[in-house]
Amino acid sequence: MVRKTRVALLFIISITFQLFAQSNSQLKSLNENKLGKMVLIPAVTFQMGCDSTDMPELAKMGEDVPHMNLGHALWWFSDETPKHMVHLDSFYIDAYEVTNEQFKKFVEATDYKAEGEWEKYATPERMNHPVVNVTWNDANAFAKWMGKRLPTEAEWEYAAKGGTNFKWFWWGNKPDPAKANYRSQGESFFAGVWRLLGLRKIGTKAVGSYKPNGFGLYDMIGNVSEWCQDIYKPYPGNKSKNENFNKGLRVVRGGEWESPNAVFIRIPNRHGVNPKSFSYHRGFRCVKSVSKKLVKLSESK
Repeated sequence: MVRKTRVALLFIISITFQLFAQSNSQLKSLNENKLGKMVLIPAVTFQMGCDSTDMPELAKMGEDVPHMNLGHALWWFSDETPKHMVHLDSFYIDAYEVTNEQFKKFVEATDYKAEGEWEKYATPERMNHPVVNVTWNDANAFAKWMGKRLPTEAEWEYAAKGGTNFKWFWWGNKPDPAKANYRSQGESFFAGVWRLLGLRKIGTKAVGSYKPNGFGLYDMIGNVSEWCQDIYKPYPGNKSKNENFNKGLRVVRGGEWESPNAVFIRIPNRHGVNPKSFSYHRGFRCVKSVSKKLVKLSESK
């Protein structure tokens, strides 16, 4: 009798363990499918960038930044001008920023030798945070491995707007700290020095921690800024004397957790960054072009 009880108990424990393992595996698979989700953005012609007449408004928005005035606004943001029309073909874009877990799998599967120090912040408790400390080449290599690519900045900007026509954010034209991860409390002089010395603790959050925009895309604003495909160059008709244009820098979009004011996380805001550089506030997401045959087939229905 005792022996039968032991056998039955072992059987129950075995079945329970198998069910737990299966449930854990399914949960992990569900999480991976969620992170790998892409959203279809239909073909569109839209107005990109902003106008020089917007600069006083930007100076006002950024007034908490030390020494911000109209001259500084023109110096920082004139590369966003002028507004111009852009046509985009349909494309898919990742709903989430690429995570440490995803990038780790890529490195392990391909034995890729990263240029950036991505492992520094890819700790066990941060696997569902966006991967950071990756160069443009690192991001591009991952995208190719996935059969995808990095977004053009026009694709990025339109997707970030979430189907709205607001100038600055997908939710409206007023900052809202509840909708994006950035330093909404501002930054003092000493906090700025701390940041420049690289002594600030990383402040990313798990992907999807904030409400998505109208397209169902998470963290397009804040959390980490994102590498784009493009070379940093002037928009058609831009008159600014920016010495960084056409110097091989790559475009970065989106603002980040370290942005000290909402003026730096606006959708039109853009930066040119050395593609070999990496930072603990910069990551990426991927896009995928829609087959021309599929587009024609869809249009014929």
